[in-house]
This record gives sequence, structure tokens and C-alpha cells, in this order.
Amino acid sequence: MSEESKRKLDVASLFPSKGDPRRPPEWYGRALFYAVIAVYLGWFVFTSYGKITYIVFDIVIALFLALAVEPLVIRLIRHGWKRGVASVTCLAGLLVIVIVLMALFGNMFVQQMISMVKGLPDLYNQFAAFVDAKTHFKLPEMNDLGGEIMKNIKGSWVTDFAGQAVSTTMGVLGQILNLTTALMVAFYISIAGPKLRRSVCQWIAPRSQRRFLMVWTVVQDQISGFLFSRSILAAINAACMSVFLMIIKVPYWLPLALFCGIVSQFVPTLGTYIGGALPVLFAWGERGIGYAIGVVVFITVYQQIENLVLSPKISERTMDLNPCIAFLTVLFFGSIFGAAGAFLALPITASIQVLLKVAMKRYPLVDMPLMSDPEPNKKSKMVEAADAINEHVI
Repeated sequence: MSEESKRKLDVASLFPSKGDPRRPPEWYGRALFYAVIAVYLGWFVFTSYGKITYIVFDIVIALFLALAVEPLVIRLIRHGWKRGVASVTCLAGLLVIVIVLMALFGNMFVQQMISMVKGLPDLYNQFAAFVDAKTHFKLPEMNDLGGEIMKNIKGSWVTDFAGQAVSTTMGVLGQILNLTTALMVAFYISIAGPKLRRSVCQWIAPRSQRRFLMVWTVVQDQISGFLFSRSILAAINAACMSVFLMIIKVPYWLPLALFCGIVSQFVPTLGTYIGGALPVLFAWGERGIGYAIGVVVFITVYQQIENLVLSPKISERTMDLNPCIAFLTVLFFGSIFGAAGAFLALPITASIQVLLKVAMKRYPLVDMPLMSDPEPNKKSKMVEAADAINEHVI
């Protein structure tokens, strides 16, 4: 080949045909294509994820609701129901239960708050008399207290309060919109059922289809186990609270106990405080501040027993989840994703744990003393009683 020919541009070298040594390997084009897609997705997530976070959470909540009601939907279908009717019935029934509970307890809460506010002057006078008798320090009279408070209120308070009220209203409306969106998506996922799974599986290989369906089954079972364990804990909480409220003769003990049990188990992080607030307020309004303090002490003690004994045992039995892992994952997901993350932490972690057990190779254990506790020589009567309670009660 002459020097002049070598200096000319060879277009064929840009797109060499098969068999040409200048042609890149077959995997090179796919790798380049996947790299471009990965870069684009990374850039999109970095720039746009904050704008679509609420949609992602709505989809996660919708999928959770659809998988949670799926066992009940399947049971109704086996009794002759159509899938669409069964899905609507289950989701609508869940929504009705939530609305009825909120309306019932909300009305009781407002009434008791009004009663408690009316009793605040007498409570303040009692507190002022106690302080005067013990310390010889005289608090302002109740009639003069309003003027003392108004002197310390800045002129911008009204503006700040109005702005906070608008922000709170917009936040509530936004949460209602998110809940509606999640319910609609959950309805579409539930009503699709096997059709949705077939639509996804037709694009993947048979071996991958089995893996996908296995993951779906595991997640569904873990969510059902999560709801089952929460329901057990809510029932135990409500039973203990109802007995205590009956003993101290607080009215409306049954709805108060149900409210405390349900909210404390199904509202993450703040559920214990929200669920216990209503019984405390009722005890305060009906029986006095001493009984309210007694309810606070009871809730605190019971919460420690639940966190250290009941919840780890029940979560381990129903979800096969280590108690330490269950506690840490709730804190981890809650700190990153907020209330929704704390609520979904247990079923997500349990699902990942089951999938890892299936996918990862496991080896036989070596015989070493550290692998197990030593066998006791003789059990004491106290230990035998504790074992019996743990086996037959807990």
C-alpha cells in the first residue's frame, strides 16, 4: 500500500465488518449501551429524585396494601367472588374501618379536650395554692394571668400563627392526596393480580420468572406475617390497657384501649405517644392529674415489657427475624425514610433475609464450645417457672 493511500481516511475502519481484526468484541457494544443507560439513570436520580419522592412512596405504600389484602382476596375468589369485586371490597372495607375509628376517637378526643380545658382554671388554682403553701411564692390570679401572658406576646405572633395554620392545612391536604393516590394504585395492582405478574414475566427468561415469582411470594408472606404480629401486639396492648383503665375506673375504657393498641402498633415511631395520649387525657379530665400520671407510668412500664419481651418474641415467631435486627432496622429505615420507612422496615428486612438464605451458600458448622451454651446441671424452681411462662404464655 502506497504512502498516499495510508494517509486517506478509511471509512471501513470505523464500522469494520465481521471477521475484520479491527472490529471490537461482540460484548463491547452492549457494554457501551448499558454504560450510557447507567450514566443517564444516575444523572436522572441525582437531579430529579427529590421531585418524585412522594410518587415512589405512594407506589411502595400501594404495593404494601395490595400484597397485604391479597390473602383475603384469594380467599374470597375461592368462594366465587370476582377479583375486581373482591379487591374493591377488601380495600374499601379497610378504608371504612380507618375512617370510622378516626371519626369515633376524634370526636371523643375533642369532647375530652373541651372538658379538660374547662377544668384548667380549677387545676391552676390548686397548683397555685400548693406553691403558696410550700414556698410562700404567690402566683398571679387566674383572672390576671391572661393579661400577663398577652404582655409577653409579640406583635408578629398572629402572623406566625396564620402562616403555620396555612402550612399545616396544606400538609394535611397533601397527605390526603397521597393517601388517595396510594389507594388507587393499590386497587389497580390488586385487581390486576395474576395478569400483572404474567405481563412482567413474559419479558424475562423462565429461570428469571421463577426467581421473580419466588421474590413476590416471599414479600407477600412477610407482609402478612408483619400484619399478623402487629395485630397480636395490638390485641395484647388493648387487653392490658382495658384492664388497667377498668381498675382505676376511667370511663370509655374499651374504645380508649382499642385506640391505644391500634395506634401504638400501626403508627411507627410516634404511635406509642399518640396512642397513650388519649387515655392520659381522659384519666386527667375524669379522675384528676394523679390518675393521669398513673396511666403514664403504666404505659411506660408496659412499653418496656413490650419492647424487650413481647415484640422480639412475636416478631421472631411470625417473621423469623432476629430481635436485634428488627430493632435496628426500624431505627435505620426510620431515620432515612421517615415514618413510612419505619413502618415498612420489618417486612422489607424479613424479605431480604429470606431471599439471602435462599440465594447464598451455607456451610456446616464446626463443633466448638462457643457455638452453643453449656447444658445446665440442674434447673431451679424459678427458672422452671420462667420457662413454663415463656413456652405456654409468651
